[in-house]
Amino acid sequence: MKKLIWFSTVSLAIATTSLPAIAQTQQIQPRQQYQPGQTIQPGQTIQPGQQYQPGQQYQPGQQYQPGQPMSYDRTAPRISRTSGFRDTHYISVYTGEQPLSYVVVRPSELVSINNDNISITDQSGQNIDANISTEGDRIRINFAQPITPGSTLQIAFRNLAMDTPNRNFYLYELAGGHTGYRREIPYGFAQIQVF
Repeated sequence: MKKLIWFSTVSLAIATTSLPAIAQTQQIQPRQQYQPGQTIQPGQTIQPGQQYQPGQQYQPGQQYQPGQPMSYDRTAPRISRTSGFRDTHYISVYTGEQPLSYVVVRPSELVSINNDNISITDQSGQNIDANISTEGDRIRINFAQPITPGSTLQIAFRNLAMDTPNRNFYLYELAGGHTGYRREIPYGFAQIQVF
């Protein structure tokens, strides 16, 4: 029994001396809470509920904290509006601040589209000259002339054949090829609600 007590005492002494120096000297604040994703430096004290101040520079790895205002860029290219009927779907696209060379549309697999039944108009209702081709499951709309920045285009898909006629919504994935960019800019998904 004496050997067991002596052995456990020696083990505790070894464990205590092998801890890092910071762990031996660091003070613990009672009931101190930290925000999720907050970086804590050695010796730094954080008050409960403390948030980052607006305008503070963020470092890689820091997370967005709730309660901070988010900014919305109104000049970014995007899907601006959708509408639809059983046999016709409309998607409006805002081009953003760069000239638009082409649009790529990936329609729902539940919709059959003929390239001859696609038309593109600008915000004034003028038809836009475009070459429409199919690349696998994607439809590429190449414009004869780049679309001027700040324009809104309406893409109309007419005489659609539906695989499931009782469905109430369809998804289209869109991306745009802008002059000066090497990659397509994803616009996201357009959900067409039909009535």
